[in-house]
Amino acid sequence: MAEQSKHAALRRTVRTLTQGAAEESIRKKGIGAALYFALGFVMASARIVGNSAPFGAAMVAAAGPGIGGVAALAGACLGYALTGGLDWGIRYIACCVLVYTASFVFQDLTICRHRVFLPAVTASAAAVTLALGSIAVSRQDVPLAARLFLEVVLSGTGVYFFTDALSGEECLTETAENRRSVSVTVLLACVLLALSRITLFGYLSAGRILCVLAVMTAAFTAGMLPGCAVGTVMGLAMDAAITMSPFFTMAYALSGLVSGIFAKHGKLAFLLAFIGANTLAVICAWSSGSRIEALYEVFIASVAFLLIPGSVLNRLGFLTRTGSSGCGESGLRRYTAGRVYGMSTAFSELCETVMGAAEENTNDSDISTVFDRAADAVCVKCRKKNNCWNEKYLDTLNIFNDATPKMLARGKMETEDLPAYFREECTRHEELVAAVNEELRRNAFRRMMKMKLDENTKAVLEQYADFSGILSEVSQEIGSPHGADPLAERRLIRFLNSLEIEGDAAVFRDAGGRMRITIESGQLKKLTDLPDYLDRLSEVLGVRLCRPRDDSQATGRMTLLEAEPLAVTVGIAAMKKKGESVNGDRGRYFKTDSGELCVILSDGLGTGADAAKESAAVVDLLEKFLRSGVSPAASMKILNSVMLLKNRDSWGYATVDLMCVDLFSGETCFYKYGAAPSYIKTAKGIRKIRGTSLSAGMGTADQNAPDVVRMLLRPGNIAVIASDGVTAGRSDEEMKQLIDDNAACDMKTLARQVLMAAQAANGQSDDMTVLAVRLEERR
Repeated sequence: MAEQSKHAALRRTVRTLTQGAAEESIRKKGIGAALYFALGFVMASARIVGNSAPFGAAMVAAAGPGIGGVAALAGACLGYALTGGLDWGIRYIACCVLVYTASFVFQDLTICRHRVFLPAVTASAAAVTLALGSIAVSRQDVPLAARLFLEVVLSGTGVYFFTDALSGEECLTETAENRRSVSVTVLLACVLLALSRITLFGYLSAGRILCVLAVMTAAFTAGMLPGCAVGTVMGLAMDAAITMSPFFTMAYALSGLVSGIFAKHGKLAFLLAFIGANTLAVICAWSSGSRIEALYEVFIASVAFLLIPGSVLNRLGFLTRTGSSGCGESGLRRYTAGRVYGMSTAFSELCETVMGAAEENTNDSDISTVFDRAADAVCVKCRKKNNCWNEKYLDTLNIFNDATPKMLARGKMETEDLPAYFREECTRHEELVAAVNEELRRNAFRRMMKMKLDENTKAVLEQYADFSGILSEVSQEIGSPHGADPLAERRLIRFLNSLEIEGDAAVFRDAGGRMRITIESGQLKKLTDLPDYLDRLSEVLGVRLCRPRDDSQATGRMTLLEAEPLAVTVGIAAMKKKGESVNGDRGRYFKTDSGELCVILSDGLGTGADAAKESAAVVDLLEKFLRSGVSPAASMKILNSVMLLKNRDSWGYATVDLMCVDLFSGETCFYKYGAAPSYIKTAKGIRKIRGTSLSAGMGTADQNAPDVVRMLLRPGNIAVIASDGVTAGRSDEEMKQLIDDNAACDMKTLARQVLMAAQAANGQSDDMTVLAVRLEERR
């Protein structure tokens, strides 16, 4: 019964969510249909050059074949009939019906999705209906050819601009963004063209007052060039409405251009410049007809402009504002310089380690020197030295050559290795044998030192090779096709300006394609005071953003990163060996700037403080390289050579277990130097990962390369990394069953359960550490 109740509750919840989504969809469609109906009605009311009204049909085409198109068709037909009468509007109504029919019939064809298809259909419909309608009209103020050209061009271009202005698609290029701004301006001009027929006090136009406000807003928020451009468009619309000389085009363009220069000096200076330029335009055009009403309209608009809050003006000017260029390239250089600095710091510590281990050795390890040095020590004081080393030099040399194989096989020389006649003639042969054995021991030591020196030299050369590879990676990053994103920078700067924040912004992508944002301003508090500022910034830039943990805006600088789609939860459990004061294992996890999770576990040789010191040094060094941007493979090679050089004749080795997870793709790589097996739980089961390499520092890179295992992890997968104190004496089946039984727990509980099971099986006979990692989707 309880199970059935749960299923019923789940079904009710799903039904409620589905109904809510359906209601929300219906509400949005209703609002969209109402908007298209209103636009269709308003556009049908717009007149140019007398009684031409091509914009209603253009709006029907821009609305498309769906419910929005039906609403726009109804609004346009109603607008033509009510504002011009059925006799005059029947031609335009027919044009609207033709346009919607064509849009509906051909909506599934590929050609219908082409940008110029609907503009061409609308222009053709306008030409046909105008030609047929002109048959019934005996007298026309404008020649038929001129009217045909006017309506064909305006209806076609109207569809193009209206479609782009009402499109909900995101602008992905700078050209598309500029086209969207122009399209919205044209749409607004056509709306105000219709409103220009509404008059106040008999001769003041409401549409022209709103046009002046639009020009003021563009010039004040975006500057002189956008102000001039908007003034030109608005002026052309107003001049076309009254079919006279282009007075308003001149007046609005000049006013927007001149006042835009004074936009940064405050509203008062800006308005004085605008009013002055408009007055100059009225005086210059006085001879062609008094336009005194333009002065009153500008005055009314100026009063309204003064009453509009600055924050509202910033939002109204969003489309016309041209954001200043950001500093993405310099930001990229600073970022790369930071990485190089981190690498140089790590290599500086590496060089200090190598210099401490370096040691000159000039001893000769040739076996012939054993007899030469023994003779120098014993025979030089003998009375018969000339006889042995001059007169019988070859005989003496043959005696030592014959004794060499036995001496090397035995590891020392004995008196019996010398011939009897030599022993009888040589009065100091016992001293000579003792001297030879002493030099033989020294020779063996020299040989060992030479081998060690050769090994160290090879390790140093490998480090230089690794360093060369790292610099190559940095060079590739600097020349990466990724880099500054000017369009995103402009969007960000516009958003900041809308919040009245002045500052610099850099938006760029690193070599891995991850977006990075740097904002420098002394007014960042205005941004961070917003409770949803990260969500708003993410919406502006089109990617989900996050703050790095070590970032602080105290210095007037904020750093943001593209958020990884994946996240992890990590649990750690550790226990020291019984009788020891500290745990010789060291585990650590962290996330790099490139969005990669690194989990490190090192087990120092032995137990206690010495083992803890060794494992901590390994983890610290490896973390520095990984955080600085060095690849995991190169970091492990460098670590091996450092341990080889650092330890020399000591036995301070440590195992290394490194797990790296790309939180953007889930690609995971395991690196092991003598480490215990790890276990990975996926949907297919539990997989054991083991290696055969020795501990770090037990040989050069070609002798002791780390074990590497690559795989793709998905959300819900679990990795368990443990030291040998946990896995020793445990079968694979026990470990897998233990992980499987506790997979549903949180990672801290899983790590603790694995540790408790190891303690129950082995006691506290060794240091034990467990790290459990679960991959999840970021919420």
